[in-house]
Amino acid sequence: MLLKQSISNNQNIRYALCIGVFDPKLIIQASPNCGDNVFAKGLEANGYDVYRFDYRAFLDANGELKRLTDHFLISGRIPEIIWLGKCEKILPDAIIFLRRSFPNAIIVKWFADIRNEPSEHDTRLLKAGVDWCFGTAGGTYLKKHLFPGMIGVGSIFTFTDSTFYSPQEVDNTYQSDVLWTGRRGFGDNPLRNKIIDSLTAISLAQAAEVKSNAKIKIRLFGHDGKQWLGNPDYVRFINGAKIGIGSNSFNRARYSSDRLGNYMACGTFYLTQYIEGLEDIFEKGVDLDWFETVDEMHERIKFYLENETLRYQIAQKGRNKVLKYFDYKPLVQNLLEIIKTKKQQNNWEDVYLN
Repeated sequence: MLLKQSISNNQNIRYALCIGVFDPKLIIQASPNCGDNVFAKGLEANGYDVYRFDYRAFLDANGELKRLTDHFLISGRIPEIIWLGKCEKILPDAIIFLRRSFPNAIIVKWFADIRNEPSEHDTRLLKAGVDWCFGTAGGTYLKKHLFPGMIGVGSIFTFTDSTFYSPQEVDNTYQSDVLWTGRRGFGDNPLRNKIIDSLTAISLAQAAEVKSNAKIKIRLFGHDGKQWLGNPDYVRFINGAKIGIGSNSFNRARYSSDRLGNYMACGTFYLTQYIEGLEDIFEKGVDLDWFETVDEMHERIKFYLENETLRYQIAQKGRNKVLKYFDYKPLVQNLLEIIKTKKQQNNWEDVYLN
């Protein structure tokens, strides 16, 4: 049975259909608030009446989507834009059906799962009638998602929802000097697992030499495949950390996970492995900081734990920049402008057209 959401037939309303995962119980990832929610909320903040279709809520998601489409056609709720998430249960035939049913709609697909090559399923969906593809990577890897019949592809450096990821006071249960959240790396970036192993060794030894000869408290979650953080613990541990560490499984131009956006939106100082293109938006030592080796990471950790005022100032500047460009409303507004103009809006974006 379809999700109960209001369906209006007001001709002055701009409609959007978001096909993704919205029920927290159906989200299978490290972050308890996934990107599908961010983009749906961003469309609403930019004036769209959004219907959220949670495909994981149905045994026959494609059949339910067809019934929903028929209902939209009867009621006059014609979407101007259709926004697709991972959609692993949605078949290419469903995209073809949506295209035929709503020929004037812009169909967008976004991705954040970086692999050696675009997934076979994403490729089939993109070829079935998608106009635009936006992903958390740029350069050559992004170009691989541009197929004949599409309009273009564009990069998204990061994304967040400041109503979910926001500063809050937490007790000692959630506090740490250094926080890592994420599974072991499985891609072409060997430094990620070296970072995890190094932090784990220090954590297990319960000792690390710093200037004050005190111990530093390191917390790791997800690295062992056993302990993941849900809601509300994920946000609480981020807020309780003095330094959040970032590293991706794959080395791709302009590729950053939502970890960057979410940590920084909470006002947590972010120390990340260098990402190609990072300097196009963030200033090193002003908005965040980065490293290129494990030894450099430890040097930066030591330095920033000893310089609390500077660490706080950088974290606040970084938070302001993330909220200005990558919070749900300005992020989606920017993507809509790319779709409208077919042009790059900021120097840190890659946009490629057919």
